[in-house]
Amino acid sequence: MTEGLYEDQFDSRHDFAHNRRATKTLIIASTVRSGSHMLGHALHATGAFGYPLEYAQPKNLSVWKQMLAVNDTQQTMQKLLVRRSSENGVFGIKIHYRHLDTLGGLTGLLHCFPDPHFVLLTRDDVMAQAVSLAIARQTGNWISGQNESDVEPEYRFSEIDDSLRRVVLENASWQYLLAANGLPTLPLRFSDVKNNTRQTIADIAGFMDVELDVSRIPTTPVTKKQSKSLNESWIERFQKETSEGDELLRYHAEKFTYRLKRKFR
Repeated sequence: MTEGLYEDQFDSRHDFAHNRRATKTLIIASTVRSGSHMLGHALHATGAFGYPLEYAQPKNLSVWKQMLAVNDTQQTMQKLLVRRSSENGVFGIKIHYRHLDTLGGLTGLLHCFPDPHFVLLTRDDVMAQAVSLAIARQTGNWISGQNESDVEPEYRFSEIDDSLRRVVLENASWQYLLAANGLPTLPLRFSDVKNNTRQTIADIAGFMDVELDVSRIPTTPVTKKQSKSLNESWIERFQKETSEGDELLRYHAEKFTYRLKRKFR
């Protein structure tokens, strides 16, 4: 990630001037490469949902702690609730499932954020999401707007397999956690964000009982699509190898043998 783009999220120009703490929270419950960046920026453009960013991502959280001169995660979030809540008292945050630990799990999350409303964001095509993740891991190109990396990604069956398992597991984990605790949840598909941004934001506003200035609702996505023909070729190759069975069986046999060697070493 280019440093300028990464550091922009910490710029004080994104703070809201009213200095009022949040009374309601929008939590985008997401997984990596699910389109949460696109959704967060579209919501920010309305001025009614704070600035939904990955405040709980470990690297980001470390920077915020240093900037705000605090060591405690809860205190950091309390300060962000003042800085980044929109004038209507709404704070927004994106949380990938694995970042819950930085907040102290669900209990810590509920303690941090007032009146949380969860938008569960998923992609219909989890295979495409997994390949996108595998490519981003190699190139470091995580969001649109970055300078293109010089790294030429290489197809690796194991990386796509691991990425797919992560996406499926974390999607299911979010679904279980929210359902098991009876938390207010609006399921949302990435395709809806991309193809009908205006209606998507209106649906979120209705779900949260938030008033909107309709003139500020984006009619089209505010970020650009990153996927290319490379992604499609990787999907085709992975699915071919998986359907043939040999590559999948060999890969998992090697992993099982490795674990046994470590266990009985």
